[in-house]
Amino acid sequence: MKIKRFLLSLIIFSTFSFAETSKDKVDKMLLDAWKYYEQGKYYLMLGKAKQTLKYAKKHNVPKGIAEGYYYIGVAYFQLGKINKAIEYANKAIQYSKNQKNYRWKAYAHTLLAEIMLSLGKFDEALKHFKKVLEISKDNDNQRMIPVALIDIGNVYFHKKDYEKALKFYKEALSKINGIDIRKHYKALVNYNIGISYYKLKQYKKAIPYFENSYEIYINIGDKKSAVEAKYFIAKSLIKLGKFEEAKNVIKEIIPLAKKTLRYKNFKKLLKIIEEKENS
Repeated sequence: MKIKRFLLSLIIFSTFSFAETSKDKVDKMLLDAWKYYEQGKYYLMLGKAKQTLKYAKKHNVPKGIAEGYYYIGVAYFQLGKINKAIEYANKAIQYSKNQKNYRWKAYAHTLLAEIMLSLGKFDEALKHFKKVLEISKDNDNQRMIPVALIDIGNVYFHKKDYEKALKFYKEALSKINGIDIRKHYKALVNYNIGISYYKLKQYKKAIPYFENSYEIYINIGDKKSAVEAKYFIAKSLIKLGKFEEAKNVIKEIIPLAKKTLRYKNFKKLLKIIEEKENS
């Protein structure tokens, strides 16, 4: 199942005056840390985040302190240093608790939730994702609400409670359909609804959601995810005994599957179809 890269989905907007202020400098340092994250250079991100936190504490810049703790936690998490990641996620939570900026609270709880999810501590993950949902609703943030709902759905998916996962994914989709949000989220939630139905062996219901996600992924240029959606469309059709339709889906996607190094998966599906047709 697809899990979005959530951790640094915030966008940092910075304006720099001729006489750079402490806040300006913190914004620039955070932007540098974000760039290292995007490049997968997590040790450099960690160093920059620590530098930012130290500077922000010295000059009393709350944003640099709150996001400094958060960025350090993210870097440690990406580096697999889980205990340190938990330590800084908790520091981010404690610091942001007394700050007015609700987004800092949401980021911190999201980080700790993702760490708990990675450890298989589902109840702890749910507690923190539900806190993010509460914060989002209290502040009427219509973009954060569906993302939190997807996250909660993901936890139930990992718990193999697919019915509960569907409930949250569908609620997220209903909210996403009415707002301006990154298309990635709409593709993701459609895919997750599809995969939940697939796990429940409700293949006919799964297919339209996989088709929706495929169209969106193609539209935004995410070829690997588009191929994955087609893969489950073909698998669902095979489960339904619709072998000719499945073969047509596979034939259509093979050029893109080869480009994304997924061709072997579809070759296996063709072999399954051949075996079923000859049995």
